[in-house]
Parts: sequence; C-alpha cells; structure tokens
Amino acid sequence: MEPTRDRPRFELSARLVAIIGVMIAVVFVATFSVKIPIPGGYIHFGDIAIYFASFVFGPIVGLLAGALGPTLSDLLSYPSYAPGTFVIHGLQGLVAGMIGWRAGVPRMILAVIAGGAIIVGGYFLYDLAVVRVGLGVAVTDAGFNTLQAVTGAVVAIPLVLAVRQAYPPIATWTARRTWREEPE
Repeated sequence: MEPTRDRPRFELSARLVAIIGVMIAVVFVATFSVKIPIPGGYIHFGDIAIYFASFVFGPIVGLLAGALGPTLSDLLSYPSYAPGTFVIHGLQGLVAGMIGWRAGVPRMILAVIAGGAIIVGGYFLYDLAVVRVGLGVAVTDAGFNTLQAVTGAVVAIPLVLAVRQAYPPIATWTARRTWREEPE
C-alpha cells in the first residue's frame, strides 16, 4: 500500500516561535522605517513583509506578523490607528496565508487581491467610523491604501518565488507532514 499524505498542520515548535518573532520584527521594521505621509496617516512597505510571511510560512504566521508588526509601528507614530491596524493587517495576513500559502502565482494574486480589499475597505470604514475623518480624507486614504496594497503584491510575489527557488527547504519550516497507511 502506498502512504497517503495528510494536510500539513501547524505544530508549535521552537522553530515556529522563532519564525513568528522574526517575522513580527521584519514587518515592524518594514512598516516603521519607510513612512510616506498621507492625509490620514502614512503608507509603508509592511505589506510586502506581511505577504511574504503569509505565503512562505502560512496563515498563522501571517496573522501574527500582520497584526503585531504594524500595530507596534502605529503605537509609535499614529496611536489612534493601532486598534484598527491590529485587526485589519491581522486579517490581511490570515486571509492571504489561507489562500496563498505554498501556492502558485495565480493563487498568490488572488490572495493579494483579497488582502488588498481588506486593507482598503477596512481603513476606509475605520477612518469614517472610528477616527471620524471626513469622507474626502477617507477616499484619499483609500487611494493611497490601494497603491500600498498593489506595491506589496508587485514586490512580494517575485520575492517569494525567488526565496522558494533559492532555498526550497523553506517550504517545510512551519508544517509537519504526517503519513498514514491506507487500509488494506
């Protein structure tokens, strides 16, 4: 009998904890180090790192890195956005990872479209409902957030492909495969 493969699953290990910590730090640095001011906040390169974490290491890493990295940056820059950033970028990382983890280019494109929609829609609603900026500022922010999401996609997808090609074992770092015999 040939063994069948189960779906990959997460197992909390020292490696996974280290990957999560490093990716939170990478997302924070990418978000905090290059800030381009816009009317309601700033645009940054954190989305590149969030998509990278999600596509290479999976939805849990994407969720935690996406939620915590940019939130730490906002706490130091725009604290009123920190709660929204925690939820919005956390969802972005989770959804992108669920769709694009270990996937090919078509699914990664679908993942960045879904992640971009979460960013643009999430911040638009957060601007209006929580921060209470005017409609004009919220619409302007939505345009900049779209630019940020597109930039993240255009850089992250080739980066992920290059890393996968340069170091194929990275695909096994956050999941353990288990095998079981088929019944006779």
